[in-house]
Amino acid sequence: AQYSASASSKAPILDDYAQYIRAQAEYGLKNYAEVAKAATRVFDQVPVSPFVGPAAAVAVRADLDGDNPKQALELVKKYHDRIPQPAADLLLARSFEAAGDLAQAAEYFQRVYYGYPVAKEATDAANALVELKQRLGDAYPPITPSSMLDRAQKLFEARNPAAARIELAAAIPAIGGAQRDLARVRLGEADFLSNNTAAAFQYLIALKVDDPEADAERISYLIRAARKLDHHADVKPFLKQLEQQHPNSPWRLDALIFVADQGRVDNDAETYLPLYRACAATFPKDPRAAWCDWRVVFESYRKDADDAYDLLRGHIQQYPGSEDVNNALYFLGRLLERKNDFASSRACYEELINRFPNSYYAIVARERLNQPSLEAATSQSAMLEFLRSIPWPPRPEFPSFTPAATVQSRLDRAQLLELTGLNDFAEGELKFGARNDGDQQNVYAYELAKFAAARNAPEQAMRYIKAYAPGYLYMPLDEAPVPFWKLAFPIPFRTSIEQHSREQGLDPFLVAALIRQESEFNAKVISHANAYGLMQLLPSTGRDLARHFHVRHYGTAQLLTPDRNIELGTSYFRNLLNSFGGQIELALASYNAGPGRANLWRTWGPFREQPEFIETVPFHETRGYIQIVLRNADVYRRLYAGTVPDVPVYRPKPPPRKSKPKRKRITHRS
Repeated sequence: AQYSASASSKAPILDDYAQYIRAQAEYGLKNYAEVAKAATRVFDQVPVSPFVGPAAAVAVRADLDGDNPKQALELVKKYHDRIPQPAADLLLARSFEAAGDLAQAAEYFQRVYYGYPVAKEATDAANALVELKQRLGDAYPPITPSSMLDRAQKLFEARNPAAARIELAAAIPAIGGAQRDLARVRLGEADFLSNNTAAAFQYLIALKVDDPEADAERISYLIRAARKLDHHADVKPFLKQLEQQHPNSPWRLDALIFVADQGRVDNDAETYLPLYRACAATFPKDPRAAWCDWRVVFESYRKDADDAYDLLRGHIQQYPGSEDVNNALYFLGRLLERKNDFASSRACYEELINRFPNSYYAIVARERLNQPSLEAATSQSAMLEFLRSIPWPPRPEFPSFTPAATVQSRLDRAQLLELTGLNDFAEGELKFGARNDGDQQNVYAYELAKFAAARNAPEQAMRYIKAYAPGYLYMPLDEAPVPFWKLAFPIPFRTSIEQHSREQGLDPFLVAALIRQESEFNAKVISHANAYGLMQLLPSTGRDLARHFHVRHYGTAQLLTPDRNIELGTSYFRNLLNSFGGQIELALASYNAGPGRANLWRTWGPFREQPEFIETVPFHETRGYIQIVLRNADVYRRLYAGTVPDVPVYRPKPPPRKSKPKRKRITHRS
């Protein structure tokens, strides 16, 4: 307590830090009145302190331990939205209990138990509820069916279907109507998600429920179970049943997309095309309809069908905010090229590059514009008019990297904390600001990244930008300083990457891009699939490659050594490239999904160009993976290939006039 008081006088700008530490110390010493004094100074800090919630929690515990329940209750109510959950509800429950309001206490203990089933606070709440139920008797507040189902759903989300099943089985006797039907259906889902597929199928097929949505969900999971059990003949009748009995249910949409996507894995156009058409036609307002429509449109394009041009234009008109509209722009441009309408094609490519500058299709569009026929063309007015008529989503206003006054105040505090060696506090200050201060999250992300890079953690710097400036890839490269982009696209271990890439005849920027996607440059990571290190090599792959290189005393742990991992990983990627005739897209598909699948997919051609192959890949993850790695490689080349980055000059913008606070409750997270 004495040290914190001294620190507060020497660095008043950080008074809240000193006072929060003091509050904890006073609480440990059981000086409860002093806890309240210290916490009040945290509450009064400007800008808002990251410790408002934690200080309030300490002060509430002090009031409870000091037998002052009325003050505890007032304080926890006042700062309830700033104390992390579920601690806030647990403290509120304890305050009500201490104040003698047992029914309210039970209600908030129930909120913790049912709303946060995997949190440690749920155990405390469960123990408290056992006692309160005995004390309250008939006055004990009944559990709502929604609470029971909510707890089960959260256990599903936590990937604990066995625990969810126990919860559902306990809830069913206590509930009725539609909620009971839903709980009974989800018992079968719990079996399915626990890999008891045959049991789930038999249970769900015998189950009869009255609620239409519960029944639609039941049939949807019967379809999934039938597919998993290879009962393919059962799928079509179940789909027909959904169409006849629940035509507009979201569960029918889920089933249509699930079966259609599985049909693409089987390269069964007779199955997937009608289902995608039904999805787009029946659910045109659902965001997922754009995906269904795109699959139909691309199939028409690949086959050079007569309706391809109209379908591509229609997709752009109907789904201008979809993830695949940039694909449609690109392939519309390619179709127009084949018709020798270079002026209209150029207009499509320019629109694509302008709207989606850091996408894979923008890269290939820029390459197309280097063709002599397109270089000589002038964008055609009718196509420009069509593109201007599209109701594009509003363009994001790219943020200023010049801090506003509030942001600068917080940066000053963080820098002072860093100078005193309190790096965790410094980064915590910036994280809090990014979540709560307003509209300059990009500045906080940039500063966090610089802090991480300064402590030689470039992989953490990159993750900070991803986490706190999630829209960064929508910005053209000239909308942020070059150091920002280099923090977002770092090249740790550059010497090893360049050396081993050169030995294998690989582009080092492609290798860096692959590593960024595989491991985010975390040399020690081991994936759930047991892949090791920077380039995520399986132990079996590492052993085979080590024999090739005559590595003596090789052990799997060497895959966690950056240089060894890159040496073996680049050799593996070179082997894949060789086996696929140097086609990078196929090699990347193989790296992500395995050589067997990539070899199968290549037979689904012919493909006029590699973008057609990418769009044919039936795995969502692999299709995205190829595009992301190639996009990353392009950014790496532009940043690092020359002595000066190949990026337009960044022109700083003035800070926002007034930072706009977020319309949400202030939170404190670790």
